Amino acid sequence: MNNFMKIGIIGAGLSGLSLAFMLKEYDVDVFEASDRVGGLLKSESIDGYTFDIGGSHILFSKDRKVLDEMLRVVGSVLKHRRRTYIHYKGNFIKYPFENGIYMLSKEERFEILIDFFKNVLKRERGELKKPSNLLEWFYYVFGRAITEKYLKPYNEKLWKRDLREISLEWVDNRIPNPPIEDVFKSCVGIPTEGYKHQLTFYYPLKGGIEMLIRGILRRIEHPIWTERRIESVSLEDGKVILNGEHEFDLVVSTAPIDLTVRLFKDWKDVEGLIDLLDYNSLTVVGLGVRGKTPNFHWVYVPDEDIVFHRVAFLHNYSPNMCPENRSNIIVEISRRPDEKSKNLIEDVLDGLRRMGFDFDVEVCGIWNWDYAYIVYNHSYRDVTNVLRKFLIERKVIPFGRFGFWEYLNMDAVWKSAKDFVWRLTDEGYRCNT
Repeated sequence: MNNFMKIGIIGAGLSGLSLAFMLKEYDVDVFEASDRVGGLLKSESIDGYTFDIGGSHILFSKDRKVLDEMLRVVGSVLKHRRRTYIHYKGNFIKYPFENGIYMLSKEERFEILIDFFKNVLKRERGELKKPSNLLEWFYYVFGRAITEKYLKPYNEKLWKRDLREISLEWVDNRIPNPPIEDVFKSCVGIPTEGYKHQLTFYYPLKGGIEMLIRGILRRIEHPIWTERRIESVSLEDGKVILNGEHEFDLVVSTAPIDLTVRLFKDWKDVEGLIDLLDYNSLTVVGLGVRGKTPNFHWVYVPDEDIVFHRVAFLHNYSPNMCPENRSNIIVEISRRPDEKSKNLIEDVLDGLRRMGFDFDVEVCGIWNWDYAYIVYNHSYRDVTNVLRKFLIERKVIPFGRFGFWEYLNMDAVWKSAKDFVWRLTDEGYRCNT
């Protein structure tokens, strides 16, 4: 292995910092455009309240080894059994929806049971058309009742798209098929648990989710340059040149793939494909309040007349997130990238009141993020394959959620960083795309 390889990393969010941490044996420089590292995993304190300003994040994984590695980096953590709900018809039912059916009225449980049973029979008999988009998949797997009561309204609110525009690639390994027995049990009033890999999660004892970033930083010896925006990239004599002055054998970009491609002079060769990429932006509103709040971790909100799609109660993640006898609330509002952000405090407060919450606000904050959710449209696979190839041929490796343009949870980013190091060879980087 060529341990003298010089590697540049663009972006100091979780993806870039995880790589820098694991590339201990290499000569590495990290470049971050903003004045602060962390990406979406930043936390900010306002008058004793600590808000996770990139939305609600928790530590969990199906891979116990990966999870243990991340927990060691964080340090002191709290372990939780998930208390998560869906706001449905003015009530709170257990999440996922198919596992919370037992909390509905007998009449509605019966309606769902009959519909789900008939749908399973039709599917087993081959009487249902194979799905070609997300909406069709919901109907195919869950039936009409569950789809129209929750899955369709919530996902339309989150994605801001006709669900027929979203491809089945979003489903792969992200939305598990519900065990038929669990749905039947829930319909007859027997509690069950879904999404079990997330049923137990961990959270930093103090400091918010940014403690994962701080833990990684303490273990990195490579230079990290903040306020160093990369304006250009070129390939000259086998070397990758950043901003016309920083020379590397290989560069990894965790910046959004469309922005990275545009750094090359010949980016217009793929301009039409860049325009086909789709994503959503995010607004996070944080509220420090005095008053009674529920003993929930987070709640999904499909209601059309409420502006946010999710609300999290960070004081239930850790009591150190706010002063004593106070509550720490963040709400997340998905928006299309062409939809301008605005001051949503009053809309958020109105939505929380509609959900039955009554409290006095002491502090508030609002944070906007241009890139938050990758939208898997029907052009996704063809477009990303070409753009990734464009970069790799120029010795720039796209990496992470926005670099590789793939929805990755924190544990998947960590695991991908380990895989990246394994793929480094004397000749460079073994690509599998």
